[in-house]
Amino acid sequence: MTSHPTHPRPMPPSSPSGSNSRAAGSGRKSRRRRRLPRTARRLVLLAHLVAALSWLGVDVVLGFLAVTGFTSNDPGRVAASYLALDTFAVPLLLVFGLSTLASGLLLSIGSGLGVIRHWWVATKLAINIALSGLVLVLLQPRLTEAASQAGQIDPTLSDRLDDIPIDMLFPAFVSGAALLAASLLGTFKPWGATPYGRRRTTTMPPVATGTPGNRPPPR
Repeated sequence: MTSHPTHPRPMPPSSPSGSNSRAAGSGRKSRRRRRLPRTARRLVLLAHLVAALSWLGVDVVLGFLAVTGFTSNDPGRVAASYLALDTFAVPLLLVFGLSTLASGLLLSIGSGLGVIRHWWVATKLAINIALSGLVLVLLQPRLTEAASQAGQIDPTLSDRLDDIPIDMLFPAFVSGAALLAASLLGTFKPWGATPYGRRRTTTMPPVATGTPGNRPPPR
């Protein structure tokens, strides 16, 4: 009985569309790996909201004490207002401001929005950085000066404070208005993508479709 030699069966050539599909799939998987899981995103969002609301609450107290120091004729009440502001205002504003900034950055990166891909995200970031910087540059020096004058309580306190009571009215109202504007930006998300965001969108790998040679596997 004669045996016939067996020849290896040639493998079919790989489809270019299949390789593109695998490349696109790997690109999508790598992008998904950079995103936070849903539960983690919700926890970070909760932390972000708590920090932002706490920041706004500190601004409300700051505004109340600043108005008290500006309108009161009682040197003791004026001194107590500025001493209290010097004690808590700057530390709490920095803690909640930087917490809002850190959680916002983590949300932007972990949700795939990016930091500078959308105008509303970039604007919120700029507002946060600007307000945190103004606390150190403008608010802290004036509060330190007000507290030094409030250490001596006498009828001349209002004269020694000079224009500090007027200056103290601006931080709370400016910061509160800016935080409300940031909340509106996060709610309505206006203005679309930045030029950088549009470039990133056009350079993303193509999404696999059900074309011949690149059909999805049957379920």
